[in-house]
Amino acid sequence: MKDYNSVNIQKPDLDTCMTALVMGVSATDCVAVLNGNASEDELRNPAVLCIEVGGSGLVHLNNFDHHDPDKYYPPACQQAYEYKAIKDEKLHRLVSYVCIVDDRPEKHPSMPFPSLSSIFSGMLLAEKEPLKQFFSGIEILQTALVYNIDPFKSVPDLESWRFYKEEKYKNQCELDKILQQAEFYVTNNGTMIGYLESSVIGGIGALYAQGCEVVIVYNPCFGTPPVKKYTIASQNMKVAVLLKELDKVENGWGGRETIIGSPRIGSALNKNQILNLIKRLL
Repeated sequence: MKDYNSVNIQKPDLDTCMTALVMGVSATDCVAVLNGNASEDELRNPAVLCIEVGGSGLVHLNNFDHHDPDKYYPPACQQAYEYKAIKDEKLHRLVSYVCIVDDRPEKHPSMPFPSLSSIFSGMLLAEKEPLKQFFSGIEILQTALVYNIDPFKSVPDLESWRFYKEEKYKNQCELDKILQQAEFYVTNNGTMIGYLESSVIGGIGALYAQGCEVVIVYNPCFGTPPVKKYTIASQNMKVAVLLKELDKVENGWGGRETIIGSPRIGSALNKNQILNLIKRLL
């Protein structure tokens, strides 16, 4: 018996879909894709399951989010798993994997291609409609459970995943070409910054692999309708300290300690404004 009547999400990413799986979301549920956080009324209503749309720390109200710049919360799927008090070894392994991919700690297990996250990324490339992405993402994770697939190893060549794998491979080839256009900077403190303009998935990880401590990925045509989007991330530095200064020049930036993003309606800032801010504060 479900303890909610409807579901709110924003971006159908791996953590959001894993949380939905833990909470038992299915194709028969009423799901809304929001362009921003849920309203206060929705966040205070436990009959509305809110996944990464605000309400960090309010799991007792069916809110599962960890994008709070002032306090660390584990990924939403871990919050949901602990809240539901589930004892399932296969599900726990999958939740642990998603947490590692989502939190991107400095040291994590090697995940050779094709990894489960690369299959998921390929699905996002193949499916363009958010609700389709959401339910397809849940289906991928459910399949991993049914077949008892170890997410910490290269995944088997399932027919239902083959197209997603091919899409991810093509994306990686495009990324390798675009990476040649990346720009690199070193601050007075010796911090290496990488900047990449790309609409191809995977830019953050590619810049990490180049030795960058702070990365900036600028997508000039993100989403539908397309907007200008910046993502700033680090594996070991708290980039969320930039949010207060960013808010002074442009409202709507958000994120968590090690990854932040520009407003969902798009950003009017230019590359030099972003770089100068990072150089000054990090």
